[in-house]
Amino acid sequence: MPSTPRSASSRKYLEIEWTYPVHQEEAEAPAAGTVARRARRALTREESLRLIAGDDPRPLLVLRECKWCNGTDKALLGEGGDNEKTFLLSRWFHCVKLPQDVLEDNHPFRNLFGEKNVEHLFVSTHDGQNHIALESERSRAELWEAMTDLLEVDYKQKHRTSLKEVTKLLDTFDVVDARYQDLVARRDEILEEEGPKSRKLRKVYRDLAKSEADLRDLHAQFAKASKMDLRRPVVAPAPAEAPANEGQVGL
Repeated sequence: MPSTPRSASSRKYLEIEWTYPVHQEEAEAPAAGTVARRARRALTREESLRLIAGDDPRPLLVLRECKWCNGTDKALLGEGGDNEKTFLLSRWFHCVKLPQDVLEDNHPFRNLFGEKNVEHLFVSTHDGQNHIALESERSRAELWEAMTDLLEVDYKQKHRTSLKEVTKLLDTFDVVDARYQDLVARRDEILEEEGPKSRKLRKVYRDLAKSEADLRDLHAQFAKASKMDLRRPVVAPAPAEAPANEGQVGL
């Protein structure tokens, strides 16, 4: 992983895209002209998994927040940097964040977690199989091992190949971004010293256009390199009798 900060283009890909599922109980049948919402209750584990997974067939990475990590990714990310691999691996997961009160007895998603030694996060296939419990205190190496184990289960391609390709593309983004920023600085310098009619600007604008085209091409390459095929058939959500078909997942 790089020892210097990533460029602006690279940093766009070094984020975790969380979903925040919410379950609302259906309203009670009207009585005397009023509608009352049912009291909150814990769903079964199977109901909870179906709800948080939705129509996203990727493996799950589920994190419950606590007072220490509320509003941050501290429970998942290690201190002192070197979290790039975590960010990149997360691209092939459906990342779900649950609130601090998820362990309350009547929280809809309470049964996603056990009663004793409750994990802070877990990874599993989208249906809850191959569950691997994790604690925030564990090392990043243990986290990466759990994540890559799920990738081996759920995806046809070797994740190492895709990970290597996207990391190389981030390195290229850094180079092209640096070149682009140098050209912008050169353009501004010429404008300030010689004005907009300077003949030197023609080449600078040409080089800027080339760098912009290079960046667009890199984004397209990154999207292509990120795609991996799921091993399991992805069943279309509707109609119910629709045949299963395989899908391709990439962000």
